[in-house]
Amino acid sequence: MVSFIVKEGEMTSSVQIAKQLLKRVSETAKIFEEQYRETGIAYNIFKVIGTDNDEVKTCRVLADLLNPKGLHYRGSIYLKLFMDEVISPLIKKTGKLKVLKALNVLNANVKAQYPIDEERRIDIVIDDGAIFIPIEVKINAPEQPKQLTDYAAFSKKMNTIVGFVPVLFLTKDGSPSKEKEVAEEDYEPISFEKHIIPWLEKCLRLEETDKALPVKEVLKQLINAIKSFCGNEDETMENAINALIAKSRDSYTAALQISNAVNKLERDFDTKIRKIFKGDIYELIKNKIPEAIYKKEGEPNDVWYCIRLPIGHGCELCVDYNMQRITVESDNLKKVDAIADKIRKTMTNITDKHDGGWGGYNIWASSIIKYPGLEDIDNDKIYKYELYRIYSKKPQSVANWILTIANELKNI
Repeated sequence: MVSFIVKEGEMTSSVQIAKQLLKRVSETAKIFEEQYRETGIAYNIFKVIGTDNDEVKTCRVLADLLNPKGLHYRGSIYLKLFMDEVISPLIKKTGKLKVLKALNVLNANVKAQYPIDEERRIDIVIDDGAIFIPIEVKINAPEQPKQLTDYAAFSKKMNTIVGFVPVLFLTKDGSPSKEKEVAEEDYEPISFEKHIIPWLEKCLRLEETDKALPVKEVLKQLINAIKSFCGNEDETMENAINALIAKSRDSYTAALQISNAVNKLERDFDTKIRKIFKGDIYELIKNKIPEAIYKKEGEPNDVWYCIRLPIGHGCELCVDYNMQRITVESDNLKKVDAIADKIRKTMTNITDKHDGGWGGYNIWASSIIKYPGLEDIDNDKIYKYELYRIYSKKPQSVANWILTIANELKNI
């Protein structure tokens, strides 16, 4: 909660209104949280098993829903609705996907992690033998070099009958690719927020879905899980809070002031986290491993501020400042081939996250890790707030956690 520090007797009416609004919002949130505890409505199997923001697992679920032969046993109705709701608007908007009108949904095969050239895998593929639709999904992981370019080239190779089909690039908000080399015509951006959630909600309302209650419940939970990682999970609570904010001009003005303060705090927390990581935490690590280095690296839109620790075997452990991206890398993967599986197993056991499969120099990589004790925090802003508190109060504990990982890898 934001606190306003003013001298006694100088508290302005706007600050008083803001404090009252914060109090009412907090009380409203607690009422909803109590309802969730009593009803169990917030229980979500996708979150429990860590599927909610795991790209590989999410793709498997989406691919099975799209698959006419999927375990939902609803036939091609979900794929047909996907073509109508997601593909048709793209046809009207760009004209680039007109060939997809001919897709035979009854005979289509849908596969997750479709293997192509150079050991790459396309997240989801829809293929009826004549039309090949590649879908690349990014929730948290960064793009791999030339990824969309390679997928587009493969699509051109596969779509010899009807002509080229661009890659559907599915992200949280429909952001364009950050790869400089990829051509605009090679892909079409779509989003979980504007495309997948509306499609799933229409799937939920189908008569065929009503006949299969387990499928209906899975769809509900999948929608809520996707809304969660898109940042708009609880519409009922949000509507109640919006009503409080819109009650009067004073309340709305106070909410704007609070929003500005929170946005500034978020930026401040991110800066402070990075400063402590580069300062106190790095120095504590360097005292134990003098060869450790701090580096700023990556592209302008995807920058790492990381500590790199040598772990032997020609490998390095790389930990990003916010603890959400960790990799084990080597510039000679063949040299460590004999122990690569042991490294992956060790990292999976430590982090409870499987390899994100980034390729390149990576032996193991993940971008959905969270610092121990903060794993259940879905909101990125709350995560940064809690991480700042830990960094500022317990830098030695943070350094010890990183050193423990490095030592376990050294012992392989």
